[in-house]
Amino acid sequence: MAHHSFRMFTKPRTAWACFGACSVGLAAFLSAQSTDESETEEEIFELSPFQVDASDDSGYRATNTISGTRLNAAIKDIPMPIEVITDEFIKDTGSTDLRQSLAYSAGMVMSSQNDAGAGNSFNTIGGVHNPEGATSNKTQTSYKVRGFITDATLRDGFRRQFSTDAANIGRVEVIRGPAALLYGIGNFGGIVNYLPKLPSEDKTQHITLSTGNQKHFRAVYEAGDTMDNDMRFGYYVTAVHEQNGSYTELAEDNRQFISPIFTFRPTEKTEVTIDMEYGLESKNAVGFQSVRARGDLSSENVASQQDRLERAGFLQFPDKEIRTMRWSGPDTFLDTESYNIRLQATHSFSENLNLLLGYNSSKVEFDSRDVSGGITNNVGPENLRSTITVIPASVENGDAEFIYGEVTDAIFQGSWSDRNEVVDRDQIRVELNYNFGLFENSEVLNLQNSFLLGRSEESSVKDVFTRGTLENEFFYWDPTDSSYMRFGVNGDGTAAPDMEDVSDIHDLSWNQGTYIVYQGSWLDERLTAVAGMRRDRNDFRGMVTDFRQDTVTRNDAGAKEKDTSQVGITFALNKQISVYALKAEGVMPNFDGNRDVYGNAMDAVTAESEEAGIKFDLMDGKLSGTISAYRIKQTGTPIYYWWAPAPAKGRFDPDADIIYNVSDFNPTVEADWRNGSFTVAAPQWDAAVASGAAYQIDDSWYLNASSPEGEAYMDTVFNASKTTNPGWPGWLYIQDDNTNNATLDFAAAEAGGYDAFLSGDQESSGWEAQFNFAPTDNMQFVLNYAQTKRTVVNAGAFPEYPWGAGGVDKWAVWYFPDGAWGLSGYSLEDQYLDPDDTSTWQGRGYGAGEKQDDTPRHALSGWGNYRFNDGAMAGFSLGLGFQYESEREYFSGITDGSGQLVTDTNGQRVVLETDPRLNIDAMAKYEFNLGDRNAHVQLNVYNVMNDQSAYGYIYAKPTTYRLQFGMDL
Repeated sequence: MAHHSFRMFTKPRTAWACFGACSVGLAAFLSAQSTDESETEEEIFELSPFQVDASDDSGYRATNTISGTRLNAAIKDIPMPIEVITDEFIKDTGSTDLRQSLAYSAGMVMSSQNDAGAGNSFNTIGGVHNPEGATSNKTQTSYKVRGFITDATLRDGFRRQFSTDAANIGRVEVIRGPAALLYGIGNFGGIVNYLPKLPSEDKTQHITLSTGNQKHFRAVYEAGDTMDNDMRFGYYVTAVHEQNGSYTELAEDNRQFISPIFTFRPTEKTEVTIDMEYGLESKNAVGFQSVRARGDLSSENVASQQDRLERAGFLQFPDKEIRTMRWSGPDTFLDTESYNIRLQATHSFSENLNLLLGYNSSKVEFDSRDVSGGITNNVGPENLRSTITVIPASVENGDAEFIYGEVTDAIFQGSWSDRNEVVDRDQIRVELNYNFGLFENSEVLNLQNSFLLGRSEESSVKDVFTRGTLENEFFYWDPTDSSYMRFGVNGDGTAAPDMEDVSDIHDLSWNQGTYIVYQGSWLDERLTAVAGMRRDRNDFRGMVTDFRQDTVTRNDAGAKEKDTSQVGITFALNKQISVYALKAEGVMPNFDGNRDVYGNAMDAVTAESEEAGIKFDLMDGKLSGTISAYRIKQTGTPIYYWWAPAPAKGRFDPDADIIYNVSDFNPTVEADWRNGSFTVAAPQWDAAVASGAAYQIDDSWYLNASSPEGEAYMDTVFNASKTTNPGWPGWLYIQDDNTNNATLDFAAAEAGGYDAFLSGDQESSGWEAQFNFAPTDNMQFVLNYAQTKRTVVNAGAFPEYPWGAGGVDKWAVWYFPDGAWGLSGYSLEDQYLDPDDTSTWQGRGYGAGEKQDDTPRHALSGWGNYRFNDGAMAGFSLGLGFQYESEREYFSGITDGSGQLVTDTNGQRVVLETDPRLNIDAMAKYEFNLGDRNAHVQLNVYNVMNDQSAYGYIYAKPTTYRLQFGMDL
């Protein structure tokens, strides 16, 4: 095994640095060689149907798209909601990356902290102590569309999963709803397809410099031209350097990005595009700001509390501001190196027969260091233990009001991890377009037809190598000591445990898709139809090497095929207004190799959507937009309940005695957290010891629950925990060579080598409105609204486990009286219609019929710009934007610290919601001539009102400003 050297890239930077320098130098040289005017008459080349026509775009308004059918088409004719974010809008809002470009897009959530079916993303930097959910993915291409998480970002139709600089983006096209027909594997809320800047007909050379608060500096160089020669050689090169600080302590990032694009025509009817990207980003101090802290601290093993900590509040220090502190210190980091190359050729065999051949190769490498752990008590060095006060959540909902208090002998127990992740993607796409007309001389019967036949093959190889603190060893920190944690040392300055190899994961995913799309128009182009079918074949192969256990585990899901379809119709009521209806499907293959509780590879997640809307283009194009209503049903969502029964594991022997390790579940163990359950059950314990039903092997206590005395003790503790709710009774489910109980067959990976998932269903419905209004040539507005209703239709169904409560083992983990798992705060009878049959599990507390998601019900955003053309203010532009969102459910149900659900006066589970939020941004620009060159100065101010409130567990960023100067060279 070749070990990785962390904090160093495996690919030499010097080669790419030379590549970047050469690209910029070539651009400068070509700019110097090209002439401003052609000496010969310019030859006219017909635009390929695979290239979007932006000739009629004006300001923030775009008329055509390439994303809806993969062919250049008018937005008004496509029966689906398509939003285009133009280059001018990106520049006016001061966006520097793709996510910022989408900030004003209807129904999109850029930062989440409660994701239905997903929970906190434990593989992200900061882990459970990062309050942001799946959108914190280190690729920075994850967001929510219509309530569904997506990372399906495309660059001109090819998949991209790492951050992209906005300087390279020519336009962004957002297609809402499932879009499997053209894009195969993807998300159900929508697809984001951005198009890079291409060589222009006119010579371009521009530089932009910007500075701002929080240590911001950015420099952008752009150069492009199309040569007037036989091959029509064109180029466009973008190079960026950016560095930023943060309003939080220590955090900084540094980024370099370069993207050269070259086009040429080897023949009159063939065009070749070479599109390249390369980026480096280094982020320091990316670990948690503070740690989640529960008031019901009980376990001596902090790892067992990780899942239960996910929605707890954060530890605070008297000398630190919770919104800016970074307790994890300066030694965490995330370094990213990425590159992409796209080779594409289009050829026109005739006026109506065109071919596209494309190949895309990308690679991204993440090197990171992170710290994890949490607050526990009664472990570690006594000199690092303290008494603390923890407040996981404050609730004011009727008379359901509580606060947690003092915890003694508290300590932070943690570990460090180094992680190297490399993702290689290759994709090939071949598309043939044939179009023809029928009855072209008839106004009524005139029929225009277009067929697109396509084939796409995509492979993704992911390798993840992890090192971590030695197994079962930890470093410790005083939870009242706010000084920065440092790698390699404890809070008292002594050396922390060493690091060791932990695991090496190798995954291969493969998708093959064949599709045919028909687009036709009738009745003098008043009626347009788009329909198609697609067949996907998906495969997954995985291998995990566990260095600690010295094991190699394979997970081969096997190839599966899936058919999807789409049909939509647009009808123009007149030249200004059209209506459309759409039915579409989506598919997300099981590329993670997830298995269900029966041990079988899970099917692909699928979705069906129904949508209807109206598109309008009024006042000679001054007012345009779309209003649509939709419903999306998602089926087969993998939902993970680690305590669910998994019959396929088959490790429990129902014919043998039921044996539990009760080292942590008996009243003889001294611990401050011992509770009333054991006081009540003390006589039964004494009887079990006297009869030999409770016995010791080495230093561990065991209990034969098949004996009358053992059964009596277990029943007494369980019943006391259910009825008197005395608090945490201890951990019962330690497994070793001496145990035999049904919990051996539960869903978690330690029970049989793999995590087992249930299959659930989710639904999103609502309506959206997008308006683009330009009443005059110097005034334009964009207004977007989204109403989203997100519902968990089915929270998954437990299988029928044959040895349940009425059978052999009635104390299995899925029957345990806990508020966060097991019975989830409910009685046995309320959680199971028939306690003897685990398949009657009701999923109470886990979302069925609930939202379980923080997508706001209402979201409204707008941006307006006014340009002064005359008078003393000539050359000035003023922009003002806002984003409003209603309450967001950031906490979908809480317990009171002893395992009991908190309910309001109506008996409903208490959920926590953020306050509504309004953010205002502003822009001022002055355009002028500097000699004979165009120049501008632009000021963007974000969060003008300096809102720094907490929305759930995430604080609003304070006011930031960016002052920019740009000029032509």
